[in-house]
Amino acid sequence: MMRIVLKILFIAAFVIPVAVGSCKKQDKCGCDGDVINTLVQAPVYIYYDTLNKSAQFVPTFDPYSTYSLCNPTPMMDKLSKFENGAEVLIDCSFFWDCAYVQQASNSSYGTYYKRYMAIVTDVYEDLYGN
Repeated sequence: MMRIVLKILFIAAFVIPVAVGSCKKQDKCGCDGDVINTLVQAPVYIYYDTLNKSAQFVPTFDPYSTYSLCNPTPMMDKLSKFENGAEVLIDCSFFWDCAYVQQASNSSYGTYYKRYMAIVTDVYEDLYGN
């Protein structure tokens, strides 16, 4: 009887931590998701479409990532002051793009180009050196 109890305790000591420890909460994606990080005065190339009210940017320091704006309409007045593809500074909070998360989870190789969603709070000209 004692051997059976010891075997059960021994097995439980290994099985329970693995079962409990492997249930990590996945970050919520999209514009109402969990904030990954923020960018402050980050140099980016901005691209926008005034007709469709959409915008995205690519950081100069990470050309393999694209950030789509969650709030392009309120930012369109600020964005349209710059040419498409202009280098500007941006302040924002960003989240995982849900389509990217879905694609990355279905691929054994992952994806090289990352996609994010961003709530932009400010866009301004880089006056460094002027």
